[in-house]
Amino acid sequence: MKKLIRLLIIAIVFSFVACHHSKKEKAQDDKTIIIGVTQKPTYPDLIKAAIQPILEKKGYTIKLVQLDDQHVFNSTLVDGAIDINIGQHESALNFDKRNNPDWHISPLITVPSAHMGIFSNKYHVKTINELKSKLQKGDVVAIPDDVTNGARSLIFLENLGIIKLRTDKDKFAATEKDIVENPYDLKVKPITAEQIPRILDGIAVGLIYGDDADLLGILNKAIIREVDESDLFLNTFVVRDETLRVNPKWLQDFVAAIKSEEFKKVIEDTTYRFHKYYRPSWYRKKWGIANEWGK
Repeated sequence: MKKLIRLLIIAIVFSFVACHHSKKEKAQDDKTIIIGVTQKPTYPDLIKAAIQPILEKKGYTIKLVQLDDQHVFNSTLVDGAIDINIGQHESALNFDKRNNPDWHISPLITVPSAHMGIFSNKYHVKTINELKSKLQKGDVVAIPDDVTNGARSLIFLENLGIIKLRTDKDKFAATEKDIVENPYDLKVKPITAEQIPRILDGIAVGLIYGDDADLLGILNKAIIREVDESDLFLNTFVVRDETLRVNPKWLQDFVAAIKSEEFKKVIEDTTYRFHKYYRPSWYRKKWGIANEWGK
């Protein structure tokens, strides 16, 4: 049944772009850029506000195709139904590629991202040290139950000194069973990510995606936001390896738009919510703007 649904989604996407030029023509003269996005508005909104106006001035037409299933999200890019996508961090992409070795797709450029945070309705504290002083034996800590973000959450907790993971295993593949030290005697439970904000009243602590917190308007209520100097968990635009190799004019213009002064002005404009996002390393270096929201 799932396979049938995926095939139907792919068919719809291909129908949507039926009049789109071939890949070869695309590299030469097509001024339409088709971007795969998730159902959540975070990055579609960023594209519409900070990227699309710049490219439209250069004569491009931007089309957004919403895709939800993670496999379809990347397979439509591999198959050429879309030109580029955004809605995943590099760690998740690497996981998908390991399980689909025939997928020749790679990160293009990271963008300011709504980063994961630690939230609690039980403990009204403002710092991680205050939280540690309040934690009680048996407190439930909810983490996302998908493979890449579950491991990401555990690494986040370890970096804060709340747990310790085994050292003889790749931490990016860790599960709650790999916790070897739990000084606060917490119950770490994997739960569907979308459910965590809804159950905050019934647990001690929840690790919530930045996308979900942003959508719910609680991004600022995080006790602490994830700090990731490696950019591994920042959302990235992804393209086919063939596109990277050819480096067509549209791709050059796309990257130039993201690295432009106009893009930066939108991100830093406090009338938008993007100034609350975690800025990638290239952005911090280029514009000399530090992250205030990773603290």
